[in-house]
Amino acid sequence: MTLNRSLRKVTWKVCVLPLLAGLLPGMGEAQVETVKPAIPTIEPGLEMAVKWPWQVQASDAATWGIPVDVPEEPVTIRAGIPVPQADAKKAPAKVAPKGPPPQMIEHTVAKGDSLTKIAHANGVTIDQLRIFNEMKNDRIVIGQIVKVPGEPDIAAMIAAAAEAEKEAAKNKPKGKEAAEAKKKPTPVKEEAPPVLIATKPHRALPPAAWGASSLVLIQAYLDRQGFTIGPIDGTAGPMYDAAYKSFEKAYPGQLHTPEGQPSAAMRSIGGPYVEYTLTAADMRWISPHDSAPAGGKAKGAKAVEPPPTFEELTKEPFMAYRSGWEFVAEKFHAAESFLRHINPGVKNPNTPGAIFLVPNVLPFEIEKAFEEPLQPAADPAAPVSASVVGFNRLIIHKGEKIVANMPLSAARPGLRGRKTWKILDVIPRPAMASTGDPAAPMTVPYRLHAGPNNPVGILWINLAKGGDPKVLPYGLHGTSIPGAMTKQESIGGFRMTNWDIARVVRLLPAGTDLKWE
Repeated sequence: MTLNRSLRKVTWKVCVLPLLAGLLPGMGEAQVETVKPAIPTIEPGLEMAVKWPWQVQASDAATWGIPVDVPEEPVTIRAGIPVPQADAKKAPAKVAPKGPPPQMIEHTVAKGDSLTKIAHANGVTIDQLRIFNEMKNDRIVIGQIVKVPGEPDIAAMIAAAAEAEKEAAKNKPKGKEAAEAKKKPTPVKEEAPPVLIATKPHRALPPAAWGASSLVLIQAYLDRQGFTIGPIDGTAGPMYDAAYKSFEKAYPGQLHTPEGQPSAAMRSIGGPYVEYTLTAADMRWISPHDSAPAGGKAKGAKAVEPPPTFEELTKEPFMAYRSGWEFVAEKFHAAESFLRHINPGVKNPNTPGAIFLVPNVLPFEIEKAFEEPLQPAADPAAPVSASVVGFNRLIIHKGEKIVANMPLSAARPGLRGRKTWKILDVIPRPAMASTGDPAAPMTVPYRLHAGPNNPVGILWINLAKGGDPKVLPYGLHGTSIPGAMTKQESIGGFRMTNWDIARVVRLLPAGTDLKWE
């Protein structure tokens, strides 16, 4: 029996497969293993430049961004109030805020109001309204006062929920009490379906977003707490593991309930995703060069822009994002490949009005990145300390509390630190200059102008060794390749994602010790 079965297998492989390969075009080629192109080990466009010395330079704030005309709608006057012509026959639509109000506000319920409408109009979630107003259901009546929680209130609610879960875990029955409790029948509780998007979506969530939702919720929550993984991608990996374990160690039991469900604090952010609509003002940060392929069609979710050359990098007066994909990915701390994966319906990513599904993080707002003061003043009551652990994570303490734990990488192999360094001042909007090959220097240096796609990103923090006041030639800075900063060489010093360095600079007073551990 075994012999007959083996003969049939041999006959199929020797006789049938070659015949089918000849009859079906491409079938023969399917047997050949496809070799994927190797991932570059150097940031694209800088293949020679990484060998040259570079100097950081401050740039003029007037050159930051691309001049764009944000069109103003023509208006008509109705009852003394200007109304856009397109909306002359109806009331102008209100744009929901991006987040909760700075402080608590009171909303008087009017005809047509609902809890969902009030939450959406004020940038909070329905759950946050319910908890803050101690509501048992969603019923509201005209004239009722609904309190809308501000940022401090929401932070307090999250902390209280985490503390309550910690207490519940501490008071959980143990030993004989636990054994007795297990014998008692447990009432079946119907679990509410998980919330996947914090705002009302314009379209159904694609399968890829559903599949990654559990991990995206954790990654977005960790990011909000300052324990970041680099670009959010909905998958597990070394960066995710490091952030997860660090948070669990610093705040045990705050990510999940004892039953393994998302904690109340995690659920309170409203879900793993939100939607973002590209605006005309956003075009100030996106390169105007046509990146569409031949045929004139805009690039969709599966198309990727070719890597830049050194000539292209040095001729740009402002190093903008190369596409709407890159801009939105950085704004919402996401891997560009993941953003494309969960947005298969986006066909015109460089056009105002394009709607993207994005991770539910506190967005990186490049337009506000340099609001003064950039660095905080030192506070003796809550001293700040920073350390680089394993040359791959920056950890910042304020007093005894960890306020940031973020990935970091060296731009060049062999770049290391020892003992204690000092955090100095900040150079916003850094540009980089080099006279090229040291063996044959140029009279006029090459220049990489400022912009989010400068290899050192949007901010540069000067560093010094120990008590030496001399500024080092390498600093702590952003990057133009957040998804490859641990894999590719570049210029600069120690790099972080642009959205992380924008937060770090506001945590580190000048003079802060930076320890290498």
